[in-house]
Amino acid sequence: MSEENKNTGLKIALGIVAVLLIGASVLFFLKNNELNETKTALKSEITVLGGKLDDEIVKLNTQISENEILNEDLLAKRDSLNITLNELRSSRTSVETLTKYKNSYFKLKNEVKALLKDNELLQLMNTRLTKEKDTLAGKLDSQLKLSDSLITQVTDAKKIIQSASEISVAALKGIAIIEKSSGKQIPTTKARRADKVKICFSVAENKITKSGGKTLFVQVLDANNNVLGENTQVELDGKTLNYSFKTTFHYTNKALDICEFLDAPKKGFDKGNYFVNVFRDSNLISNTSFVLE
Repeated sequence: MSEENKNTGLKIALGIVAVLLIGASVLFFLKNNELNETKTALKSEITVLGGKLDDEIVKLNTQISENEILNEDLLAKRDSLNITLNELRSSRTSVETLTKYKNSYFKLKNEVKALLKDNELLQLMNTRLTKEKDTLAGKLDSQLKLSDSLITQVTDAKKIIQSASEISVAALKGIAIIEKSSGKQIPTTKARRADKVKICFSVAENKITKSGGKTLFVQVLDANNNVLGENTQVELDGKTLNYSFKTTFHYTNKALDICEFLDAPKKGFDKGNYFVNVFRDSNLISNTSFVLE
């Protein structure tokens, strides 16, 4: 082969090598640009993902400060988000890294979403139960007030029935009399002429009173507040009573007229005002007065 042909072949070979080098340089340049763009995009996505993680952590902090039921669960999820965020920011930039932490982020986000949904349901249930408790408390208070009112009414009714079932006395009168040997009784207002004091009253009809033996105590006081007659002392319902005489009778629920006599003292009756009191047990149920001149 001639020298000229050799030179021509060498030139062609060098040209091919030059073209290949230029192509490789261009390819390297393009691949390097592509890699840089990929790294920039990855860094941008990591920044965005980090921001989302920050937002979720802020939301959880708010929920934790307002929540009393699921604090432990919320704290655990917040810690997981913080760990994921720290690992993301300290990790090498790669598609695998981004994919890994994206998956962690979405998984934690879904778990937090479910947890907050449960929390919201529990809060609603708690609110409803609180309202029901308040309603029941109000009803119970009303029932207690009604019960107290009914007890008071029953107590009052028992008192009324008890009071109504007691015998009562009407038309009480005290009259001084002169008693003739024939038995005739002549009313008088003269103290020196009076032989006895006649005490009369009516026991009223009462259908609800228990029938049977009854006792009333009669007290007659002279002008000097002395108890005339027997002046016997008796304890009634814890109280002491001095009475002039007592009258015992059988009560059949019908009206009954009763008259009793009180003899004059040995020295006779003094002038002045006389008082007659009738007691049922320790209760004063009737009284009257009369005057002797």
